[in-house]
Formats: sequence, structure tokens, C-alpha cells
Amino acid sequence: MEHNSDGFDPETYKRTSRMIEANPAYRNICCALIEYCCDEQDEEEACAFCEIQRTSQSQIQSAAGIIGALVRSGALRKCVFVDGEPYTGTLEDLQADEDVAEDAVVSVTLTSTPEGIAVAADVREERSFNHLIAPYPQRRGAFLAVLTACAATPKTTRELQETLKCADMLETEAARGIDSLHASYFTGSLESIGALAWNGKAWTVTDTGRAILAE
Repeated sequence: MEHNSDGFDPETYKRTSRMIEANPAYRNICCALIEYCCDEQDEEEACAFCEIQRTSQSQIQSAAGIIGALVRSGALRKCVFVDGEPYTGTLEDLQADEDVAEDAVVSVTLTSTPEGIAVAADVREERSFNHLIAPYPQRRGAFLAVLTACAATPKTTRELQETLKCADMLETEAARGIDSLHASYFTGSLESIGALAWNGKAWTVTDTGRAILAE
């Protein structure tokens, strides 16, 4: 993706990109939040949106923590309002500000920055299904078979192995009579782009996976 240099800070882009790539378990949540906040959003609503993006029990970081990391990296801009008027300080400043009435109505909004939007778009492209299968287009059918099977009902890796083997999609080496691919290759690859999620017992299709099937 080409980035417009007008008002665009490359360092903020790099910082956000490093932060997201360093936290792969939250990669899709971060990108979804950035996309959600392209239009200014109330912070509480953004937190609620964040919660419904979780796909794994291992994603234990709080919504506030995820949003805080995106704000610190520069992907999101936080604005504080008092009685509908912009407040120049932070929430911490506000709490200590004796000039603000105790009954003042305080609200906080989040808006994606150009750098955050660019990072999310680049991550989405790099982690897209088309990018995934580009080196091995002949495996497209196997990937779709895994998604289709898991869309019908959650499947274990062993069940997917059997499904692919029955469909002759494991690229068996004729000379040695062994499979050169395993179901874990497909599930791991699809999980990396957010198309599959492990629920603790089996693989389930995410909204990203359903979108791939609908293409």
C-alpha cells in the first residue's frame, strides 16, 4: 500500500506495525479496532466492539489494555470532552482539574490515525487469503475444504486430516507412500490470517473464514 506523505509520520507507522506484529494473538483485534475507529467512536463502544472480536481463550488482555497500546503507538487518537467541548488535557489531568465541575459530563472518543489505518490495511493484505495461497495456488482447494468442513461443525485436527486424506489433498509422495502435508499445516496457516480459531477442543470458522468462503 502506498502511503501519502502529507501529514504522515513514518515513525508512527513503524511503531504501530512493530507493536501489532509483536502481539500476533491480538493482530486481528487490533486491525478490527483501527478499522472500526476510522469514524470517531465512543471509547466505551470501542471497548464493547473489542470484546466481541475475541476468538481465543488465550486472548486475556483487557479491551482497555488493547486500546491503550494502540493509543500509545499512535494508531488511535484519544479525545476527551467536557460537556461536549474538547478538553486539552488527558483524563488524568481532568481528574485533578479543580476548574471542572463535579457534575460535568465527560466523554472520551477514539479516532484512527492515517498511520494506524495504513498499518491495518497492510497487515490485512499481508495476511489475506490470496497472499497465503499465492506461492501454492494448487492448495487453494484444500484450504477451502478445511474452511468448509469447519463451517459445517467444529473439527479436530485429526478429523480434518481424515477429510483431506479422503479427498486426496495431502500431496502424497508416491515413491514413499507418505503424505507430505498434514492438516496442521492448513489449520495453522488459516489461523495466522484469522480465518480459523481454536475453541479449546476444535477448529471453528471465524467471520474472516466465512468471508473467504463467500467469495
